[in-house]
Amino acid sequence: MIKLIAADLDGTLLDSQKRLSPHLPQLLRDLRRLGIRFTPASGRQYHNLALLFPDDIEDFLCIADNGGMLIDRGKTIFVDEIPLEDLVQPLSIIRAAGGIYPILSGARTAYCEHTDPLFLKNARMYYEKLEIVDDVMQAAQHDRICKVAFFEHERAESHCYELLKPCADRFLRALSGRDWVDIMNPDVNKGHAMRELQKQLGISPDECMAFGDYLNDLELMQAVTHSYAMANAHPDLKAVCRYTAPSNDEDGVVRTIRQVLGL
Repeated sequence: MIKLIAADLDGTLLDSQKRLSPHLPQLLRDLRRLGIRFTPASGRQYHNLALLFPDDIEDFLCIADNGGMLIDRGKTIFVDEIPLEDLVQPLSIIRAAGGIYPILSGARTAYCEHTDPLFLKNARMYYEKLEIVDDVMQAAQHDRICKVAFFEHERAESHCYELLKPCADRFLRALSGRDWVDIMNPDVNKGHAMRELQKQLGISPDECMAFGDYLNDLELMQAVTHSYAMANAHPDLKAVCRYTAPSNDEDGVVRTIRQVLGL
């Protein structure tokens, strides 16, 4: 019996226009009736998740910042903090390259230094609370940073990800989208967060289902038995998943859950 369902947002639960399915609210009600917990599992910050699910967030277990934060019914239960001195190297590399914009994501808010219109348009999709500051490192001294996201338009995988290779011994690098590369502490990912939730809830991977579309969902898929790659997913993610769901533009998550659970 399924007891926990996790779903990535962008490219998975959200369609290509960044919209939630109109059929999702009824599904969430049906899952609550059956005692099944629902978990948004995203690279987005928690405040953004709360904006997307204003009527349901208090019932959710949330995996935010790619596993850097866990929130249960609105209460933060875990923050995997990065020492600020460890961020000197990756930020120096990125600043020297130019055209790449970092966001430091903390428990209180997120911080950036740039006002490039395209960057800010994309940043505000994922960071509801975002402060533009003169120096992100100085601002972050009063917060707990759990993730750094780097935005590079259409070159994240081919350029930014490769630039950060010298930091691979210290950080986990994750491609979280066509334009985004994230770095976190080495053991931080959605899969590690899922295993923590399984321990806390006393459930097994066999009782968990997960949906994703990109490479930052890889470890999440490996942490559950019922792993679903969206039809629009990255080929490398499809290769590790047991099943394929219809695409995010075909309401694949909702349709698959109802079919599998017989709802």
